[in-house]
Amino acid sequence: MSVYRLLLSDLIARLGWRLPSLIALMTLVGLTEGASVALLLPLLSRIGITPASTQGLAVETMEKGLRLIGATTPAEILIVIIAIAAVQTALFIALNWWNARLARRYQGQRQTELFRAFVRARWSFSVNRKAGELTNVIVTECERLGVAFTILLAMISTSVVILIYFCLSLVIAWQVTLSLVAFALLSGLAMMRIYRKSYSAGQALPPLNAELQSMLGEQLAAVKIIKATDGEGRAEARINPLIRKLEKANAFVSFLPSMVRGLLEFFAFVGLALMFLLGSEGMGVAVGNVFVVLALFARLFPRITTLQANLHYLNGHVHAIDAISQLQSEAEAEAERQDSATEFLKIDLPTNLVVRNLDVKFGDRKALNRVSMTMAIPGMLAIVGGSGAGKSTLVHTLLGLVEPSAGSIRLGQHEIASAALGAWRRAIGYVPQETILFHASVWENLTLANPAASEAEVKLAVRRAHAHDFIAAMPEGYETLIGDQGVKLSGGQRQRLGIARALLTNPILLALDEAMSALDAESEAELSQTLEELRKQMGILIIAHRLGAVRTADSICVFEAGRIVEVGNWNELMSRKSRLYSLAEAQSLGHDRSVEALQSRAASVGN
Repeated sequence: MSVYRLLLSDLIARLGWRLPSLIALMTLVGLTEGASVALLLPLLSRIGITPASTQGLAVETMEKGLRLIGATTPAEILIVIIAIAAVQTALFIALNWWNARLARRYQGQRQTELFRAFVRARWSFSVNRKAGELTNVIVTECERLGVAFTILLAMISTSVVILIYFCLSLVIAWQVTLSLVAFALLSGLAMMRIYRKSYSAGQALPPLNAELQSMLGEQLAAVKIIKATDGEGRAEARINPLIRKLEKANAFVSFLPSMVRGLLEFFAFVGLALMFLLGSEGMGVAVGNVFVVLALFARLFPRITTLQANLHYLNGHVHAIDAISQLQSEAEAEAERQDSATEFLKIDLPTNLVVRNLDVKFGDRKALNRVSMTMAIPGMLAIVGGSGAGKSTLVHTLLGLVEPSAGSIRLGQHEIASAALGAWRRAIGYVPQETILFHASVWENLTLANPAASEAEVKLAVRRAHAHDFIAAMPEGYETLIGDQGVKLSGGQRQRLGIARALLTNPILLALDEAMSALDAESEAELSQTLEELRKQMGILIIAHRLGAVRTADSICVFEAGRIVEVGNWNELMSRKSRLYSLAEAQSLGHDRSVEALQSRAASVGN
């Protein structure tokens, strides 16, 4: 089946030289184990149980080997058998340790490759998928693939040992061997229906796991609103049926191998008992040979039943490679262009950000329609407009997160279409509406954009963002853990950390996408003061719905339905009493048009 071929080809490609080395080690394990049992033939001959003359070649070969090492008495032969068994045990332990290491390494490689593919894919790749789906593939499906890899290695090892045992048994007593093999094949055929069921059950697991991961992520992210609306019961009602489905599917997948193993062990017992009775009487094979072949098969049948059971276990896990490979291929097909992490754009100030005839389409809808604008750097440009006007789309396009269908973007002498994308993004400090923070220290969150930043650089960025005082007041200063998403900080503190982090790359342009929408009046005034200072050193691009934050901008672009419908400073646009005036009236700002009023308010906060 295709998933088995895919897993096997992946194993061969990733193991390389290790695969023939593993098979060689497996062969040594099988040979030493088979030899320790086969040496029972000369031992039995020493104590009076003579092999059949037709099978004398096996005994003669072993006798020569024993004479060569000087082992002739029963005690000496027994010592040789024990020594070979000890070597076999050591090799077996080494083989299993190596298998375990390789399986874990393989799982880690696939997780690393998946995460790399996801984060390096275009932003649209992640936007169009549930976070739970991607998390499920990295965590659950890679874990299942690691198990499948372990099982496959174990099956190869078992198959090698079975082949060696089979050859030894043929030499010693081919009649009994072929009879037992026929019996084993019939037993295996009887299990085919169960095999098909286990394959179908395993096939159903990946989508169920992905759905549970996605739903859990959504519910846990919304736990605040769930509790606030007394929705705990409704949340449980959504999750519980899915858990029951997975519980049933996993139980079935886990049970089938045990059932198969139990049935095959019963069949093996019946087969060995029949051969013990019929081997010497019905087939004319010496008792000693029958005894040794049965001893070999007594050790062989558990391996055959284990092989069958592992095949069912593999059915339950092998489909993970299909889910992983498909999603990884999709992510790699949408990979962004990469460049050196240390490369930076060389841009001298003063300069300009120039956007010309920019079009962005989402399907048949134009989110931006022939947008053109020029921004002087240093300076401040504001983008305003109603919801869905195209403000955030413009920022996402400036960052290279969204690819335009037409038009150009130039920063200094560099164009986004030809510039190194990572270097371009490092030239733009981005502060989103919701500052993304991690459950880590203040320092770790600050240096996310520039891990190599020195203490002096971090503290300079923090002071420029007016964040030093509240960080210093924390119990452990920069080493204070701020909780998941910075839950221990206020909205204004989170935004100032976000600005400080953006400043650590020494950007030419600082883009704030609705960064003041969740701030109270005091925090907004503090942030406005910070921006007033920074606008003299770099470009400040403010995307805002709340117009109080943009009145001091050098220029304001009013967006509507993906187009720029007005351009000018605050007083110019307000005097026209057109689109900006209507937006300001809706926010009760129509009668407070003085820039000086805002500057005075920000200055009073700073004092």
